[in-house]
Amino acid sequence: MTTASVRARTVAVAVGVGLAATLLATQSASADSKYNSCTKSTGVLSIGTEYDQGTQNTVYVKNVSFTIERNGNPHNNVYLRVRKGNGTDVWAWTSGDNVRGGQTRTFTVNKRISKVDKPYFKGHADFDSRLRDESCAAYINY
Repeated sequence: MTTASVRARTVAVAVGVGLAATLLATQSASADSKYNSCTKSTGVLSIGTEYDQGTQNTVYVKNVSFTIERNGNPHNNVYLRVRKGNGTDVWAWTSGDNVRGGQTRTFTVNKRISKVDKPYFKGHADFDSRLRDESCAAYINY
């Protein structure tokens, strides 16, 4: 074999190995988004999350978000939790008594959790109302 053909074969093998590694990497995890909501007469809490399901039997939670709809009052309360199935918090955020409806807030989580732990995302809202405050919770299983 000539030196030129050996070099060409070496380059072809290197490109093939690189392409195979890229394909395996893109197949090893799948990005996904999920949404859910809960409704009361005084408002709606909508939650969402973006995450990757890896091949190592894990879930990588990228971010979570919430929006309060149908309630523009300035004193709504929200708490968000990414938890294991046993109730242990992996990530948590609690608002003050100052969440105004109509605005979406997104938070970076960046946590990897074993699927064996049955992780889930919970959003809970207490809706501000002149008559009576109501609350609801929405859940997303990973």
